Amino acid sequence: MASTSINARPPRAKATEPTAARRIPRPARQHRVDGPARRRIASNFVFMSLAELVCRTTSIVVMLYLSTRLDDENYGRIGFGFNLVFWLVLLLRDSSDYIVTRELSRHPRLIRPLVDQVLAYKTLFALILFTGLTVIGGLTLPDRMSWTVLTLYGLMLFTTAIGLDYVYRGTERMGLVAFSLGVRTSIYAVGVFAMVRGAGQIQLVPIWLAIGEMSGIAIVWGNYLKDYRLPRPRLSFRFLSIIVRRGRTVCLIQISQAMINLADYLVVGFLSSWADVGRYDRPHRLSTAILTFGLILQQAAFPALSRLWREAAGAGREALDSLIEVLVAGLVPVAVGGTVLADPLVRLFSDDAGAGLLLAVGIWRAPLLILAYLYQTTLIAMNRESVGVRALIAAAVAVGPLVAVLRMTFGLPGAAAGVLIVGLALVLTGYGCLAREGRQPAWHHHLARPIVGSIVMVPACLVLVRYHVLLAVVGGGATYLAMWLAMGGLAHTRLWHDVLRPPGRADAA
Repeated sequence: MASTSINARPPRAKATEPTAARRIPRPARQHRVDGPARRRIASNFVFMSLAELVCRTTSIVVMLYLSTRLDDENYGRIGFGFNLVFWLVLLLRDSSDYIVTRELSRHPRLIRPLVDQVLAYKTLFALILFTGLTVIGGLTLPDRMSWTVLTLYGLMLFTTAIGLDYVYRGTERMGLVAFSLGVRTSIYAVGVFAMVRGAGQIQLVPIWLAIGEMSGIAIVWGNYLKDYRLPRPRLSFRFLSIIVRRGRTVCLIQISQAMINLADYLVVGFLSSWADVGRYDRPHRLSTAILTFGLILQQAAFPALSRLWREAAGAGREALDSLIEVLVAGLVPVAVGGTVLADPLVRLFSDDAGAGLLLAVGIWRAPLLILAYLYQTTLIAMNRESVGVRALIAAAVAVGPLVAVLRMTFGLPGAAAGVLIVGLALVLTGYGCLAREGRQPAWHHHLARPIVGSIVMVPACLVLVRYHVLLAVVGGGATYLAMWLAMGGLAHTRLWHDVLRPPGRADAA
């Protein structure tokens, strides 16, 4: 599992090698992202984005369905259990997957021995997390039904532990992972629609989620067994020491990110009634869905970033700039549009007058946290994860008390605003960490087109919303896209070209 630092010097040429030969530039050290690498980043992003679009759209449809079948109190129980376990799942998955994915992207021959070890490690970790979840939930939750729902959601920890998605992420074959994600969500939705009719069946919601997860994971397992052999889980102290030594900083990063993402929801959950939790969950889930798209892009790009930073800093920086331009071009209009149309959007699934303000404030967590986490992902790809971890740990420690104070002072919108303050601080800190390494991106050069396009989009949204909010969403998006294209939005970044051009032309670029 040894990896080469980006600062490691190349081996010196032998003294007998002709001088002219030593001066011939080697293609492996080119300082631009080659066509195949860009194409892989682009195609992986497209696969995972389409899968995430299907998953998030289905999740929102399920949310709307449950909103019509459950009152705020029972919907709050469902939302609290899902969000708490969702971030524990991310912690379980990313505590080792980032390190394993990085190693597999560089050394594919390690797939079988790594799978044997990772399966054992993640199963043990899932058992620890599940035990803690059930014990703490039993001591803190006010009623038996809430504990039951939370425990059933905890089954996702075990489905995550046996998943093999990281094999196909590390080898940049994400089409199978994308298909598997779509299957998981579809089975979950069909089960909820068919069997959940009211509060008496809320236990079936997490059960069908676990069934859907197992079905999708089985697809990945079937493909793995055809390509490799049946895994033989075994946990060695040597492997644990390697994970601890190389992964402790990454694990701290994932724990900190999970705490930052979950802090406002936990504070609302423990300081509010279940009805208030239900009110907070609906706009929070929409914001989280947008946040997940950014995380998907990072997962799709991480293997290539790890390899490119290892080969040449210039190629890594070019890839990072391209990713940030893609993110900014998509996130700025979504955040602006979500703020302008917050009230009519919330009225689609709730009659609560205050929920619109929650969405208008909370939707900005997506661009801020996505950029902050992308900077941390870049540091991990560079083997420099320890550089920014102190800022993340400080943010994770401070976010809970800050959100609690703002929640008690300004109500539910104050809880959402607390995460924004922490997110902005992390963006500035992450940029500073990259700057000290000499790897800072030029993302501010990409803001002009998204800002101008969003400004032009706002009047279109305000006019069209008089007819219907969905018409305003579509019309506003079309207006932004037309303005963005008119200003040359596709002319600069090669990653856009690789998404749209045929493979042959992209590889030859």
